[in-house]
Amino acid sequence: VKHVGKIDPGTIFVLNKNVSTPYSCSILALVDGQPWDMYKPLTKSCEIKFLTFKDDDPGEVNKGYWRSCAMIMGCVIERAFKDEYVVRFVRAPEVPVIAGAFCYDVVLDKRLDEWMPTKEDLRSFTKDARALIYKDLPFETLEVEAKVALEIFQHNKYKVDFIEEKASQNPERIVKLHRFGDFIDVSEGPLIPRTSICFQYEVSAVHNLQATQSSLVRRFQGLSLPVHLRAHFTIWNKLLERSRKMVTEDQTKPTEKSAST
Repeated sequence: VKHVGKIDPGTIFVLNKNVSTPYSCSILALVDGQPWDMYKPLTKSCEIKFLTFKDDDPGEVNKGYWRSCAMIMGCVIERAFKDEYVVRFVRAPEVPVIAGAFCYDVVLDKRLDEWMPTKEDLRSFTKDARALIYKDLPFETLEVEAKVALEIFQHNKYKVDFIEEKASQNPERIVKLHRFGDFIDVSEGPLIPRTSICFQYEVSAVHNLQATQSSLVRRFQGLSLPVHLRAHFTIWNKLLERSRKMVTEDQTKPTEKSAST
């Protein structure tokens, strides 16, 4: 494996195949020019470049961080409601950092159509998210056959549709999932290495997107800064206030890398 970067350009790393080795302070990697999860195995000789939040162009890192924060929020949402209520994830839209918040679109049980979260509800979501962050859980990449993914998500029509779409794009019908702890989601990634990279984190708002004949789509929103880029509480509070404004469709863009299902 040949390392390309500002530090020791051209350094040769001797790595065992099928074993990925994280590099201090790195969030993602470029492997032969392609964005790569830090914990995803390297299966062949390659050229690798490590990416950090403080690079001249942190675009890929920022996108990976936002995706990961949305997945943490998805886990919190799934666990927050009693088992008697059905929670179906629609998509985690690929939202640029300048939009001010990461998002997850969700359809809740119809019995909750009149529910809107109180400040206490949002604090509870945030507390649960911080507990996951504190556990320092690794994000793992899972590449599985479509039939396995379909079995996992058989009760979610949105995910089933997305899995079928992704499977149709390659002859092996392989679908990429991500997991941290016991929570699994459909996501192309790449994601950050561990939950503990998040530092300041808050679930800040829930907005109603649209009501169809069959369902009401909610947009859960949140804000986070990584341990590498902590903000003073006055700045954080200003960012938090902005994150409560609904992220609109013109601020999102369709992407194959979202947990869009």
